[in-house]
Amino acid sequence: MKIQKTLLFSIVLILLAISCTDQDATIVLKNGKIYTMEQNQPWASAVVIKSNKIIAVLDKDKQAEKYIGSATRVIDLQGKFVVPGFIDSHTHMNGFGSQQNDINLMTVADNAGLKKELRRVVNILDDDEWITGGQWEGNKIWETDWRERKELKNNRWEPDRWIIDDISKNNPCLLSSYDRELYLANTAALRAAGLENEKLEGMKVDKVGRPTGLIYKNSPALEKIRAVKKPKSEERILNELRAAMRVMAESGITEVHDISSEKVMARFAYLQERGELITRVWGRPGIQNGQSFMERGIKMNTHPVTGKRDYYLRWGAYKGYYDGFLGSHTALLFEPYADKPETSGGYRNDTSDDQQQKIKSPDKFYNFMKIAFADGFAVHAHTIGSRGVAEFLDDCERLVNETGVDLNRSRVIHAEIVRPADFDRFVKMGIIAETNPSQMADDMRWIKDRLGPEREKRVFPFKQYVEKGIVMTFGSDVPSNAGAIFSNHPALAINAAVHRTNPNGEPEGGWSPNQKISVHEALKAFTINGAYAVYDEDIRGSIKVGKLADIAVCTVNIIERPEDVLKMEIDMTIVDGKIVYEK
Repeated sequence: MKIQKTLLFSIVLILLAISCTDQDATIVLKNGKIYTMEQNQPWASAVVIKSNKIIAVLDKDKQAEKYIGSATRVIDLQGKFVVPGFIDSHTHMNGFGSQQNDINLMTVADNAGLKKELRRVVNILDDDEWITGGQWEGNKIWETDWRERKELKNNRWEPDRWIIDDISKNNPCLLSSYDRELYLANTAALRAAGLENEKLEGMKVDKVGRPTGLIYKNSPALEKIRAVKKPKSEERILNELRAAMRVMAESGITEVHDISSEKVMARFAYLQERGELITRVWGRPGIQNGQSFMERGIKMNTHPVTGKRDYYLRWGAYKGYYDGFLGSHTALLFEPYADKPETSGGYRNDTSDDQQQKIKSPDKFYNFMKIAFADGFAVHAHTIGSRGVAEFLDDCERLVNETGVDLNRSRVIHAEIVRPADFDRFVKMGIIAETNPSQMADDMRWIKDRLGPEREKRVFPFKQYVEKGIVMTFGSDVPSNAGAIFSNHPALAINAAVHRTNPNGEPEGGWSPNQKISVHEALKAFTINGAYAVYDEDIRGSIKVGKLADIAVCTVNIIERPEDVLKMEIDMTIVDGKIVYEK
């Protein structure tokens, strides 16, 4: 009997231990200002995470004690502001990674800046790796009125190889200006191509006839250098993606909706297999891939290698290009540009077979859409101008009328200027507005010149999207576009949307202030709306029991202190229950 009692007591202890272990948390965040994005419980003090899921959202820290075991990491937030992980709905991670680890001369227009940036890159790369591109003077050219750029180009900075040779003696360089009119080769690159002492047409020489390394566009020297240029190693490209994800984690971003080729997705899969994928990726291929993907059985929301459902890495919707950009007078408008009345913009290769891209091929984009929807994909269309947006919506309506298809949360990408009559069409068809507030912070400098005072008021209509009930997401579009450098940090985008100012607080009172939105609406666009846009609103995008643990810990409570949004930094980022960044 005594043995039986002892055995029974031991079993009870074991069962109790198992029960406690089942309840023990992996991470407990307590003493925080936790903004859940959930209407029924907007604020909390503690969050309990077990494995990759949230198992408790608590009003009082004391309630978390029962979840704490010997292996639980308990983090005292000390009153910090916590939100669901930010979702960046528009990135180019391949280029963003290159911007981190490769040469970036967009802001460089002098010798000192060139040397500084080159030193940074040389310290990252192995010997013999080539350094190419850079786009020097990009910002300088972009910030100059397009009518004055000819004069600027006639008096431009022309660097020579001796500025960079000491720094880059072990790394051949072929750098370029923003407009690719000028190139700079260092001695290592000239030597590799057998041009160190040559004088081919288009090669600038000094007073004694030596090549300076500056090479003009269309010079045969460029072809010779490119012929010997060593491509980036696979490990170097992987390191660039690692760097891109690291910066995303440092910015509190837990998922990106990336413009990804099959090669890029394969690299993400390689990193995932090795436990190095620290950012969720929803990869969007070009719309021209529709027929090929259909024939190969590739489906939206499936893993690029296994073909199975995966919440960390999966194929997303197709991206197509309808029109161009306001800055370059190529976004498609109903009326001519104010500062270039001979044009109203144009189309892109996805919508036009015309060499000048002025005439639309009526069924070209529509046929791409038919293939996509027939195979279960949604379509995201780069449409910036009012006419571009309207014509894409026309294609959507035609598709619904002819096939009865569900548009499946398709998106207008950028959606910068919209006719008043078209907002209701967004609502009727469930089209999402994927917007880029940080672009607005840069574009506001010249929008009035492009569009005039009346149309200027309609650009980046965030408030109208909110008031109409249109789902709006925020994306950074990093690394850059048309000469402007965009930051991936959510604080800059939220500031632009809430205050309608650039990072310097200009203009005072905000640009088109009638389009300002609240911090809450901006956070929605960066969290739950981003999850909704990829069909995951039930499992991500807010801090709620049962959802995946994607969380950002911030230094500033921007709900209570919206004026300090630009001071907000990220202290910690959690993706799928794992801490991927900690300050």
